[in-house]
This record gives sequence, structure tokens and C-alpha cells, in this order.
Amino acid sequence: MTPIRLLSSATALALALGLAGCASEPEEPAAVETVEPTVEPTVEPTAAPAPVDLTFTMPADCTAILPEARVESFLDQGISLVGGPGTEIGATYLPEPTREEAAGGISCFYEDEARPNIAAFTLSVAPVSTSTRAQIVTDLTSQGLNEGATTNGDATFWVLGDEEGPGAVHHVVTDDAWISVVTLLGGEVFYEEAVVIAGDILDVVYD
Repeated sequence: MTPIRLLSSATALALALGLAGCASEPEEPAAVETVEPTVEPTVEPTAAPAPVDLTFTMPADCTAILPEARVESFLDQGISLVGGPGTEIGATYLPEPTREEAAGGISCFYEDEARPNIAAFTLSVAPVSTSTRAQIVTDLTSQGLNEGATTNGDATFWVLGDEEGPGAVHHVVTDDAWISVVTLLGGEVFYEEAVVIAGDILDVVYD
């Protein structure tokens, strides 16, 4: 029995020494993951484009009041320029001058071949000055027209009109120009076209 006890004691001693040896060894530190800071890209401020000063130029006559694309569109619909400066009839299309003509501008008359001898569209341009703008606005306001503004802040005066007549009317008054479009027939479709045509004229006179 004694050898067995001694063996057991020796075994216990060896285990104790082994555990002591393990306890004395330092533990390896756990690896710490390093997170690199995220660098945000530097955004350089973009300078706003400098505003472009547009200059109004009064058209020489009715042949220069619309862009070529609009003239071709009219011709495709059977609509042609028949009266106003630059035409054979000239400024005598109506017996009396229009308000725009009285203000030093021009009025241009376009007939539809399906309805001769009556203007399907009357397009006018007149110059505006500091001294004349207030009176023009007063006259348009006194006609009971609806009032509004373009996206550029220019004053508009308009009437939708009716499909059986009277026609649509759209005026735009800037600081130095008065643009007007009058159609023979009215209603939403013709009024919207009048607004687009007024924009076409503005693109020409401020080109």
C-alpha cells in the first residue's frame, strides 16, 4: 500500500508544481483592433455664377419679333405675318394705332389662312422707361385684367378668354419692355400658347 501512497503524493506534487508554473507565466495581452479615423473629403465652396445683365433691344420690325422656330411653327399651321412694320400693309392694318404703338412700339398681325382678314394673333413690343412704366401699369390695371408675375418677378396682366371669343390676352411688363400677345380665340389652350409666345418674344428682345 505504501508505494501507492507515495506515487499519489508524487503525482500531486507534480500537479501542484505544474499549476504553479502555469500561474507564474504572464498572460499575453489581447490584441486591440485599431480603428483608423475616417477623414471626410474637403469640399471646396463653389462660387455662384455672376448674374448676367440682359439688355433690351427693340426689334427693327415685325420680321424680327419672333425666333425662327416659332415662325416656322406658325407657317406649318397656316398662320403668317400680314400686317405691321416690315410687311406690305405696314402699320395700317388697323385704323387706329394700338396702345403699344402709341407708346413707341410695334404691333404685328398674323392671320390664319382658314380665317382671313382677321388677326389670329396680335403680337406687340414697346419700350418702357422709368417715366412711362407706372402709366402703362396703371392703364393695364384699369382694364380689370388679372394680375400676376413671371418667375423673374416681372408683372403680368392677363385674361383667359373663351373658346368662342373673346380671345386670350397676356401682357408682360419688365423694367424696360412691354410685351403683349392677343389671340382671336381664348380658353386655356390658347392662353397657354399666348404665354409661351410672350416668352419667345422676350428671348428675342433680350438676346
